[in-house]
Amino acid sequence: MFLFEVGYKIIKEFISLTLLVVPYFILGSAFGALLKAYLKPDFAFKYLNRGTFSVINASILGAVLPGCACATIPMAEGLKEKGAKLGTIASFIMVSPLLSPQTVVLTYAMLGWKFTFARIVFSLTGAIILGIIFNYFEKLKIKGFVLPDKSSDNKCKSCPPGCEVEKVSFLKSFLDIIKDLGKYFILGMFIASLLTVLIPEEAIPKYIGSSGVFAYLVAVLVGIPVYICEGEEIPLTLALLKLGLGKGPAFSFLLGSVGTCIPTMIMAQKIIGRKPVLVYIIYWFLFAVGSGLIFSLFF
Repeated sequence: MFLFEVGYKIIKEFISLTLLVVPYFILGSAFGALLKAYLKPDFAFKYLNRGTFSVINASILGAVLPGCACATIPMAEGLKEKGAKLGTIASFIMVSPLLSPQTVVLTYAMLGWKFTFARIVFSLTGAIILGIIFNYFEKLKIKGFVLPDKSSDNKCKSCPPGCEVEKVSFLKSFLDIIKDLGKYFILGMFIASLLTVLIPEEAIPKYIGSSGVFAYLVAVLVGIPVYICEGEEIPLTLALLKLGLGKGPAFSFLLGSVGTCIPTMIMAQKIIGRKPVLVYIIYWFLFAVGSGLIFSLFF
């Protein structure tokens, strides 16, 4: 009887979340499909290859493209072969899991405008700062931060099968986004439903939500292994908020869980190197904690 009651609550919570989000998910996926189908690669190379604002351009483009690493990694490889700087490539790669049309719309749908605005501002700011730092390290020729000369040996070996960027129709792009992201997002809502129903309401406020700076550290440490795929962090963050976690630590969890996307980190080291990836992980851990603290003060 007890198991039946718990199962009923989980299913009820799951249906409630799904009905809330589905319209926004479809809208965001459609916008993402438009960009994926009609944004030409030549446009990216023109504005990301060189120049003072290459890091800013790379961060913005990485944000508006559908944020799957399988789409951005091959483009990043192309930028590398055309002579783009380390920081420009790193910003382009790293911002893609943080921002995309789908996740921005879903963040607004589930977490509201404050989380959405902060996510956009902090993600872009973090990626741009990282890119500037890496470009400076490359200029100083610090070991591990200087990209080797382009080589015919280095052509998307890090990409999994089927990740090549191809010109496809809007409908195919739309269906691909739904197929690729939908299953992970549904999994995220199911996990969120489990958390909401099974974790005692007083647990998070008692042990994390009122622990000062420690709450932010724990939120990021928990977020890194919890993240599975783009979009899943949003319902998980909502569940934590409903369980009483403070907005600041919840925002740190949001950024920390998606900013250190493990598949992207693994593929990125093949393009920009291990040291830059390691520095990024440390940098983003600290940045996510700091961003949560600032978010709690101003939002």
